[in-house]
Amino acid sequence: MRVPSTSANPRRRPQQNRAEVRRASFLQAAEQLFGTLGYESVTMTAIAEQAQASIGTLYDYFPDKPALALVLITQYMHEAEAHWAKFLQQPPARGKASIADVFIEGILEFARNRPAYLPLFGAPLGFTRTKADREPLRRTIAAALQNLKPGLPADHAFLNAQVIVEIIKGMLGVYRQATPKDREAVVTEFKKVMRLYLTDTLG
Repeated sequence: MRVPSTSANPRRRPQQNRAEVRRASFLQAAEQLFGTLGYESVTMTAIAEQAQASIGTLYDYFPDKPALALVLITQYMHEAEAHWAKFLQQPPARGKASIADVFIEGILEFARNRPAYLPLFGAPLGFTRTKADREPLRRTIAAALQNLKPGLPADHAFLNAQVIVEIIKGMLGVYRQATPKDREAVVTEFKKVMRLYLTDTLG
């Protein structure tokens, strides 16, 4: 396997359109393999083969597997913000129980459409986001809560949104490690948690 160059010279820069297509093909190949085999089992060689490219070409675009995975995760984070913004534009009329299900089912729908999302969620990549990066999603959730409970102070709504995000993250961690036959039970239990929290929050 070819290793990344430690030279100070910049990496080769292919023509832009061709480069974008090739880069996207590597990300798609990695997403498919991470989703099928898990992060740890996938090699750069396998990604290159899946993309029908040479390992050298892959290294022209990504220095190693963690760097490639971090690009996918960052992409997912941006897509998640857009997903939730659309999902929460019109909170369900039935109130807190219904929106509790929306939060749980919404993230699962998002994950189903992105096969590498759950495998990368627990991968040892040291991925962190700044406060500024995290805030838009929490503001979106806070606004949805204020729509359901007019008069809910903005600072309380934002705190509630932070707790909701942590509940969702907790569910994803348990769901990811559960066997397929146990995942439905995990979802059911976390819906109960979310409903209880929102019942208390929204009154």
